[in-house]
Order: sequence, then C-alpha cells, then structure tokens
Amino acid sequence: MPRRDVRFSSLADVKSDVLNLHSNGYTKTGNWDLSQTLNHLSDWISFPVEGFPAMPFHIKLLIGIMRVTQGKSLYNKFVSSQRMSTGQPTMPQTVHPLADPAKSVERLVSMLDKMAAFRGPLHPSPLFGVLSYDETVALHLAHCAHHLSFLEVGDH
Repeated sequence: MPRRDVRFSSLADVKSDVLNLHSNGYTKTGNWDLSQTLNHLSDWISFPVEGFPAMPFHIKLLIGIMRVTQGKSLYNKFVSSQRMSTGQPTMPQTVHPLADPAKSVERLVSMLDKMAAFRGPLHPSPLFGVLSYDETVALHLAHCAHHLSFLEVGDH
C-alpha cells in the first residue's frame, strides 16, 4: 500500500492529523502502529528542549564527522522533501513497544504544545548542529510528516 503524501506547515497541523488518526482509525503501511510512531516522535521533539541522550563514543564520533561533512545538506534535503530514507537506523531508546494509543496521543500533543511555547535555548542536534527555533520546528515537521505518512486515515 502506498504511503500518504503528508506535509505540515505548523505544529498545530501535526496535532490535527494525529487527532484525526486517533479518532477515525488508521491502517499502518509501515512497521509501527500509532502509539509507537507517536512515542518515537515525542522523544525526538523533546531532545532539543530537554537534551539529547548520551551516545557511545564511536557513534558520537561518526555523527560528528557526518555533521561537519554532510549535516547542512542532509538537513536541507530532509526538510524540503519531508522524507527520510526508509530503513535507516534510529536510536534504540526511541523505538517503543505497543502502548495505549490515547496516552501516546496525549504525550505527543503535550510535546507539540511544549515545543510551540518554548523560547529558551535549544540543545544542538548531534547530526545537524546548532539550529534556530524555526529550523528546529521545520525539522520536526518533516520528521512527523515522514513517520505519519505510514499511517493511512480511516479503517480500510
């Protein structure tokens, strides 16, 4: 089944899509259900505000090299396409087991609201470096669009 073409222009758009998926049901076209997707997105939205988790030295070194050599071009490609390469690894602590969808919706909505209201200093991205608030939001909109595109609205 093909993925949805999803693009978000605001954090409120993400919230609206998530509430629609939760209220009207969905069919997954990828590996994760709604709760797994929302908990993953909640984790990543929290990192620039609350801090990124520690990484093993060899991973930190590899990502540091990528940041210096490819970080800006990867950021621009990801934000403009609102797609990541599928099958790329993510931090294991951001891959979640099945959970209560209502609690996962509540968690993501809370993180979206927190990000929308946040005006403090942001933690630099390990891969993309220091980003402005607007660049950080654009990155999260793209990340949300990528993952939510694997959930088709309505029961099929």
